Amino acid sequence: MLSAITRKCIAEAPHYSRSYWTKLTTTGATIEECVQTSLDTLGQKKPNICVVLASKSYTLGHYRKLTLDLHEKLKPKYLIGGVVDRVAQANHGISLLLGFDEDIVPFTINDSQDRLKIRSTSVGRWGRVEDSERIKYQSEHIDKVGLENFGSVSTPVQAYQLPPGLENKPSFVFTVSDNEPDQLLQTLDHHYPDVAKVGIIGASTPFVTGEPYTLFNSDGEIMGSGIVGFASYTKSNTPHNVRVTHAAMEKMGTPLKITRCRGNIILDLDEGGATGLLLRLIQDGPKLSKDEEFYLSIYPPGKDDTSDQDATVSRITSGDPSRGNMSIDTTADLQVGQVVQFMRKRNLEFKNVSSDPAEEDEIVFGVSGKDHTIDVLPVKIPDEANVIPGVFGAVSENGVIVGRNNIPTEVLDVPYSKVTFNI
Repeated sequence: MLSAITRKCIAEAPHYSRSYWTKLTTTGATIEECVQTSLDTLGQKKPNICVVLASKSYTLGHYRKLTLDLHEKLKPKYLIGGVVDRVAQANHGISLLLGFDEDIVPFTINDSQDRLKIRSTSVGRWGRVEDSERIKYQSEHIDKVGLENFGSVSTPVQAYQLPPGLENKPSFVFTVSDNEPDQLLQTLDHHYPDVAKVGIIGASTPFVTGEPYTLFNSDGEIMGSGIVGFASYTKSNTPHNVRVTHAAMEKMGTPLKITRCRGNIILDLDEGGATGLLLRLIQDGPKLSKDEEFYLSIYPPGKDDTSDQDATVSRITSGDPSRGNMSIDTTADLQVGQVVQFMRKRNLEFKNVSSDPAEEDEIVFGVSGKDHTIDVLPVKIPDEANVIPGVFGAVSENGVIVGRNNIPTEVLDVPYSKVTFNI
């Protein structure tokens, strides 16, 4: 027999339901066919949350029909998602992540003049044509302050507000975003540095839908910019590990330490000019093409070991051989003493990185090469619908969101990189 006190404690204890996620990817000639085939596989149970990612091979009418059909036939409590370049293991189709009996808090961040465009204030960054409307509110920060007064690419996060409902620590956060998620990511890092954050940047869709990006919010509406996502509060028996691999990267030279830097600009490495050191590696190495891109693997501050799993890899956007200055495509301030490693992209045949097999409990996101998007390399439209059970994921040319334990969350846009996350 349980005592009255024991019964009272059990009744008042927090209730954690078993985490129950379902994943499937469906390919088909039309959105309607993909949705119906998916529903035939799923059955009648209504999910708490439905995340849908659709390949950039349909039309605006298809995407509107997609959200309407899912709301009407699947009847999820919350639905979010967006358009990506390709979906996992199918290229053309939709990929669904469904949470049943999950403790979920969804959120939507609309674009506005109050939303900071952090990535556009980093030295050495240039916006794309399709981003011009979205960043119209952001002043030319560096032109105003000058390099001599530039000290940081970060912004005091204490002024940022967490999305409503996220005041308590979640188990993980999932996002689908335009190219400016950093304000939200830095806020989440500030409050919950050890919580996993994962997501994908939507594909560029100005010539598909007339919008820079195409996101689906929880009201079933299409957004051309902003962020949609959810925080999960369901307790998991295993850690939500985020793992990153860079299949196309190879190292150049030996690890070096930053000895002078400012914001996202490296001035000196091992007491020498950063750009000069890279030029010497280029001259001493194999012959490179004029269009070669170079990258920098950056290890967490305070760590002398160079575990690739802890590193972030960012593109080197510009350099000044006379001064030694080198701009890095990152929104996290670099620090003196950090270990870095020059890298270059190997010549690889195009490979859809999300076609790699994933474990049963994993979702997989990949980064497409800019010259290998679905626009450049169209995919074959299947004659009949086909379901790939147990698979959720996508690739985007604009990158994926990676937030690992106590490492600043980043937008990873290194071509052919892959992120896996156990959910």
